[in-house]
Amino acid sequence: MLIKKITYTNRRLHIHIGLFLVLFIWLFSVSGLLLNHSDWKFASFWEERKQNIKVTPINIPPGLDSIQIIKNMLLQLKISGEVNNVKLTADSIDFSISYPGHVNNIHADFKKSIYIQNEFSYNIWGKLRNLHTFNGANRNNPSLQPNWLLTRVWRFSMDAIAIGLIFLSFSSWMMWYKIRKDYSWGYLTLIAGFAIAIYFVFLLRW
Repeated sequence: MLIKKITYTNRRLHIHIGLFLVLFIWLFSVSGLLLNHSDWKFASFWEERKQNIKVTPINIPPGLDSIQIIKNMLLQLKISGEVNNVKLTADSIDFSISYPGHVNNIHADFKKSIYIQNEFSYNIWGKLRNLHTFNGANRNNPSLQPNWLLTRVWRFSMDAIAIGLIFLSFSSWMMWYKIRKDYSWGYLTLIAGFAIAIYFVFLLRW
């Protein structure tokens, strides 16, 4: 009775979690293909990018630190995104703000009271590439956490997708194991998958 209940519950969870993740799996599969085949002409994005440079006056109150300056500027510019690559000097501040498909490099000159925006917008292929790798991580300082709410939401979503895929793999194994006598090729498939994974992770010397 207990085995039947576990089997029934596992099957229902497998179906519903799979249905919930189906578009996410397609998204990461397509974007992974794009990253792996950057020479595909139809998916070109860098050559089709749109660049826009703006110069606008700003008013930055004195006595602010870099975080306060950036928050003040973003309010004036009415933009939002993940902030990184911050460089502050006595006379200026440089940083970039990004979200999938869009990057805005900003330079503020305190003496001239102007800011210069260098915006890049990408097509759908560029956005898909960005989504695959977008996590707010700072390469220069990995300990820094994302500073934009939607980045945190996206990171949480990626964690949930990863956990969901682990469950789907495990539940698939459970369903196969119950009917393994009817699917004897399952042993060979399972062994082949493990062998290839072990080779790339432990045996191959890059």
